[in-house]
Amino acid sequence: MGLLSNRRLTINIILLSIVPLIIVVVIVAGILFSQAKQLLSDQVELTRNNVLAVKKQELKQYVEMAVKSIEPYYLDETLSPKIAKQVVAQKLSQLTYGQDGYFFAYTWEGDALVLPYQKERIGKNWWEVEDVQGKKLLQELISVSREGGGFVDYLWQKPSTKEPLPKLSYAVSLDKWQWMIGTGVYLDDIERQVSHMQSGFDQNIGKTSTALFGLMFIAVSVIAGLGASLNLNVRRLANQQLSELNQQIIDSQENERQRVSRELHDGVNQLLVAAKYRLDNVTKEKNGEKKTLELDASKTAMEQAIIELRRISQDLRPPQLDDLGLAAAIESYINGLRERTQLELVFEHDIEGEAFLPEVETTLYRVVQESLHNVEKHANAQGVDVILQREGHTLILTISDDGEGILNKTKKSSQKKQPVQEKMGLQNMRERIQAIGGTFAVTSEPGEGTEVRVSLNMEFI
Repeated sequence: MGLLSNRRLTINIILLSIVPLIIVVVIVAGILFSQAKQLLSDQVELTRNNVLAVKKQELKQYVEMAVKSIEPYYLDETLSPKIAKQVVAQKLSQLTYGQDGYFFAYTWEGDALVLPYQKERIGKNWWEVEDVQGKKLLQELISVSREGGGFVDYLWQKPSTKEPLPKLSYAVSLDKWQWMIGTGVYLDDIERQVSHMQSGFDQNIGKTSTALFGLMFIAVSVIAGLGASLNLNVRRLANQQLSELNQQIIDSQENERQRVSRELHDGVNQLLVAAKYRLDNVTKEKNGEKKTLELDASKTAMEQAIIELRRISQDLRPPQLDDLGLAAAIESYINGLRERTQLELVFEHDIEGEAFLPEVETTLYRVVQESLHNVEKHANAQGVDVILQREGHTLILTISDDGEGILNKTKKSSQKKQPVQEKMGLQNMRERIQAIGGTFAVTSEPGEGTEVRVSLNMEFI
């Protein structure tokens, strides 16, 4: 049995070392690859946009040069229109650039005038011509040209490959003759660049993955070897102590994280939101004195946030509770809310002189704070009632408003007082109350307000 127990301890120690390492490596690798993929996507999009912008600029310059080359004939009043048009058409058909660059010309009615690589189409009407996706490209080109010039993208057969490829064209109008002239460029080279970038990314990911998992394999092997070489008797005692310590650390970390998360959301966040509202009021306020008051109030809220952060680092307990007690702290918060809002706030209680556990006071204060923040930010309410009262051995806190209510998509609106679908703030409040042994409920009806209700057994608080 002893040998079997030692072997189990050995396996447990090795697993405790290896499994977290594997999990961490996998998570880190996943994050790195995800970020790399996003960066690639952003880079690809940026490259595509930049290249496309360059292409557009080139097309515009080509068309401008073509127009300048035919302008002498187009503007020459000594030439008859027929001869001038023949000369211009001949000039345009002779203008080429690059491997497949050429200029085309059509009448506004769609008759082909210049098509260097498709001369059999000249003289025919192509008003209804479409690309392979059904786009009436000629109609669009004529339309943008008559509006002062513009770009149209479509699929068109590339002369050198004899297959339809993405193409971008720019067209302008010769109004006197009712002609449209333009040129286009194929965009397949953009996709080649993108494909090359993605291919390089895949290769780098493969190399990185191989190196990362190779290092992980080496680390796992080293850990396994060291774990197997440990003395079994020493390991038994160390494992027992380590297990207890690990559990304590895990419990402490989880509790601390939960408390910090709640305090940051419910405390510092509220103060910063208050400061933001004050600053928003400054931008709206025209009175200089009121602006100063709002800025001072915002500064005060920020100073309170700093104080709150310091308090969180010590014991995560609101300063108002230490100085004033629960009822006075709630009253102080409500007074501050009255100063910055038009809400009609009523606070009633019968707990004067009552002493509660520190975590109970903190929790109830935070529930009031979060609830009133939700009313201020989301409810569009006119008034809020905050009531803290005893009923026998039960302490009941209710915060009710007359606002719009919380829309519950999972319930029919005809049902009254339906429990609402919880978000982060409500879930935090629920977890807080449950942590001190209480019950938490939120009921709401669209147009009839929202009620938050907390019940605590006073024998345990």
